[in-house]
Amino acid sequence: MKRPIPLIGHRRSPLWALGLAAACGLFVVPASHAQDAAPAAFTRTPAAPAAAANCRVTLLGGIKATVTPNGARLADPAAAAGLTMLSYRSGGHQYLVPSYVAAQAGTKNLAGYDTTALAQQACGADAFAPAGAQTAPAGHGAYTMARLTTHVIATTGRPGGGIVLLINADHTTYADQAFGVVGGTVKVSVPTGHYEAVFYDGSHVTVAPEVTVTDGTGITLDARTATHTIPAPTTPRPATLTNSELSLYRSDGTASGDAGAPVLQLLQTGSAPFGDTINTTTGVKYGRFEAVTTADLASPAGTAQPYAYHIANTYDHLPSSYSTSVDPSSLATVTRTYSAPAAATGIDILADNVTPVWAARAGTQTLTSFEVFTPGTVRTEYFSQPAGLDWRTQFEDEQTAVTFTGKDTVYRPGTRSSETWQAGAPHPSTQLDTGTGAVNCGACASADAMSFFIGSDGDSNPGTIGQGFDETSTVTLDRDGKLLATGTGGLFGVGVPVPSGRATYRLEEQTARNSGTLSPSTDTMWTFTADPGKGKALPDRVHCAGLTGSCAALPLLFAATDTDADVQHRLTAGRHTVDLHVTHEQYANAPAVTGARLQVSYDGGKNWQSLRVTGSNGTYRADYTVPAGAVGGTVSFELAAWDDLGNRIDQVLPSAYGVR
Repeated sequence: MKRPIPLIGHRRSPLWALGLAAACGLFVVPASHAQDAAPAAFTRTPAAPAAAANCRVTLLGGIKATVTPNGARLADPAAAAGLTMLSYRSGGHQYLVPSYVAAQAGTKNLAGYDTTALAQQACGADAFAPAGAQTAPAGHGAYTMARLTTHVIATTGRPGGGIVLLINADHTTYADQAFGVVGGTVKVSVPTGHYEAVFYDGSHVTVAPEVTVTDGTGITLDARTATHTIPAPTTPRPATLTNSELSLYRSDGTASGDAGAPVLQLLQTGSAPFGDTINTTTGVKYGRFEAVTTADLASPAGTAQPYAYHIANTYDHLPSSYSTSVDPSSLATVTRTYSAPAAATGIDILADNVTPVWAARAGTQTLTSFEVFTPGTVRTEYFSQPAGLDWRTQFEDEQTAVTFTGKDTVYRPGTRSSETWQAGAPHPSTQLDTGTGAVNCGACASADAMSFFIGSDGDSNPGTIGQGFDETSTVTLDRDGKLLATGTGGLFGVGVPVPSGRATYRLEEQTARNSGTLSPSTDTMWTFTADPGKGKALPDRVHCAGLTGSCAALPLLFAATDTDADVQHRLTAGRHTVDLHVTHEQYANAPAVTGARLQVSYDGGKNWQSLRVTGSNGTYRADYTVPAGAVGGTVSFELAAWDDLGNRIDQVLPSAYGVR
């Protein structure tokens, strides 16, 4: 649009999907340089890659896992069908261990299940580097050590073996340890205070949610008290269990403590009921304790109109019984369409993250289930919503090589809605703050730097951020007509220093995709005026990745188009309608959107026709007629939108839809 920029495509492994986009970063020209000075390398923002990077590792026994800095999930659910996987954190590392191995933890070397270390070795990314030694929180530099003896008893009544987890309920950022136990006893030295202790022997979970530790304290965890099961719930319509899961959270109640992952998570895939048993506990006095159970069920194979259930429950202690059935009135109903722009073959991967709102706001997301199905699936999905749980859905299309992360959602019982994943032409997108989970600001600035967290492949669902792992995105940034920065790593988790003071900027991203024949590229130009660092204060849960000091949203405009195509992004010859939705970056100090323009092409962008646009305030619609001669070809769109201060977006979406 502004200047031709060569795009060189290369195949990226899906294992490095989002991590590479963030790692490439921007190249910058410092403000003191002349316009024709060669760009200098600029390192990526430190926080963004950690939220997005992933890596494929192989655990002992051959089980493959996909690892992120926040945890790990099975890469192939079928490979572990019916097997319970134990997930826990210790010493800044995340472990994913089969239950039968956990039962022998005292005699087994668990390094082969340390997903943090394995990812660091396999991928070498900074996001997976071993965590540094933990230190006491600010203001708690002085503490008294105490000797603690933990006795564990097996169901036989004899000294047991397995894993013991120890969590400091006063300062959860300080004490977070795991110990392999043989012979029934483990002795450690820890700071005095209040602790939670958990014993897992591969099939029984025994929890002491709050014990006071002084020098010489001894506690006993008896697996014989773990007698309660979590049944697969009976659903209003027949359904088969696909995942069942238990997460235990413990925090001292501070923001840093709330941000920790579950201290223990058990996930079982397959149709077998959750087999592990649990003891009963009472509530806690110090910090937070929360247990979350989830169950995912799908309609029987061959159902003409498929459906699924996503059931979650939350408890502030471990009860003596768990729900055995689902009340229909407690469910939200969502009709979901999973588009198939690269044809209805191959696989899609669906994952749900269910997290207490207090932990999600602090930055935690807990993956509780994953499912593999065929692109083009349309089904009714029912979500339960006990108070205080945040849902965040992730969806990956292996054919188009795009991973989507949806907005944080608290479902309301009795509501009905619809969603179409991968709807519309792929376009730059940002996260949306809904108040229930931590997000990254898509375009923000401090007094001397700008930070961008823009996915290049979003769909038409507001707040869904999409990132391709088989593409190249070239970016440039001008300030008052002078080149400031350029790079080839896209805008997902990158930053650039900028001079202080008000100026007009032009930011362009050209994305070239290597997967599929539709939407081979997207060209987006943002024009905006900004005084970096000036603007509304952001909520604490909205982060400006890599920026120090106060930051404020930039007035970038984002556009999403959608039309009445089928699930394979195909149109017929004849009359159609295209919708255009335009918004500013959330929390930006900017006026309403005041105008828009749309053009259409039926010959790959050689010739364009202007459309009559109706609507206002960012919501627009236009009719167009696909000629019979376009059958077998594609439909492209070009758009522009603006506000009264001159902020605008110009975007080209070539070959967005096929014509059948």
